[in-house]
Amino acid sequence: MRIAWILVGSTASCSNGVNVKPKDIDIIVKTEDVYDVDRIFASTYRVLRRVRYSSNGVYSSHYGIFETHGVKIEVMADLKICGELGCLDVDFEELYSFSRRIELRDTSLRVAPLEWQLVANTLIPGKEKRIKKNLGVLMIKGINTKTLELVLSKAPLGVRKYVIKLLKDKSITCK
Repeated sequence: MRIAWILVGSTASCSNGVNVKPKDIDIIVKTEDVYDVDRIFASTYRVLRRVRYSSNGVYSSHYGIFETHGVKIEVMADLKICGELGCLDVDFEELYSFSRRIELRDTSLRVAPLEWQLVANTLIPGKEKRIKKNLGVLMIKGINTKTLELVLSKAPLGVRKYVIKLLKDKSITCK
């Protein structure tokens, strides 16, 4: 069985060049695969929480937590992120289509782009430092216009305006 997945969160930001120390590994999978991942991870790793649908006001998803070698692995599917500026429904296929592939040892990983991380972080309370760090890297590398446009097209209007203002204030150019 082959299951597609995407690395998101602090580990994805770190993989994109942001100076952040990941506290865990966050992955998103297709909704139809999340309970298979749950069974596989539960038979391999320490279970902290089996996958089940839940919502805490900021995140809604099918969600489980596992641990290996002291590292937490959070598995999500059908993710929705909500904040003061609205909600972002994360479509796995779309995110996968503009995620980038990186090679790590003998493994190929899909990583959410920094443009997506920036938009998602604007919805999450307490992510101001991460947003600044993301912007710092984007100032150096530039923005992938196509990716940013796609991500912003799915974001609430308030988020679109906020992100565009952040980029303009930092004079970040698109490539």
